[in-house]
Amino acid sequence: MILSRSARVRLLAAPIAFLALQQLARADMVYTVDGFLNVGIYYGSAQLFSPGGTLLSTTYAMTVETTVGCVFLGLADQKACAAATDNSVVAGLATQTSPAPPPVFSEYFESQLPSFEDINGLGNSAPESFDAGFDPTTTPTATSEALYTDLTSQPGSFVVTGDTGFVAYGAQFDYVYTFGPITLPVPYETTNNPPCCATTMIAGINVQFFERDLQLKEVATPEPRGMAVVGVGILLLVARRRANRSPS
Repeated sequence: MILSRSARVRLLAAPIAFLALQQLARADMVYTVDGFLNVGIYYGSAQLFSPGGTLLSTTYAMTVETTVGCVFLGLADQKACAAATDNSVVAGLATQTSPAPPPVFSEYFESQLPSFEDINGLGNSAPESFDAGFDPTTTPTATSEALYTDLTSQPGSFVVTGDTGFVAYGAQFDYVYTFGPITLPVPYETTNNPPCCATTMIAGINVQFFERDLQLKEVATPEPRGMAVVGVGILLLVARRRANRSPS
């Protein structure tokens, strides 16, 4: 979504794992799916300047992705998991003040975050492995690349004159939220021996922000040569007519 805004991040953290936790609150075992999700939020701006240096417009864009997220669950459970993820992140960012969410994100995108809810969680599905850490500048994903595309999808001819690259906002675990237990509409079959059915889910969600800002400059369009020749011809014709009208 472009505002001029767009819409889709990936993060560094441990890969998501769904585990079946045995809860001994009752004589018969109750299983709960235990999840850990990484949500990455890419956002930024593109300032477009005229050839003379006048600021013409500013475009803001955001892209979002979640590692693994809810995709291992059945369709109905994916929807329940995604809604819980969205609600937890939105509520957490709305109330967290130390550290506060990034100013640009808060001003232009925070209210739009629910529109990224997907059966995966929030936004696109991100690569699963975070073993080596994450740097979208050196290890881009489809989602991080999409932000650049959104920011530079503007009419006219221009060149990119400035690019900050991706700058992480805050530390890796500055924004961590949880949800659950939520009831799964369809019991999730666990990998326990023997397999059984989890009817509830809890999860931790690690959110990380990356900002990228661009400066664009319009390329001046040269006057077509043919038009210039026609202009000269018209001026010569006018000059001749004036000469013919001059008294002898």
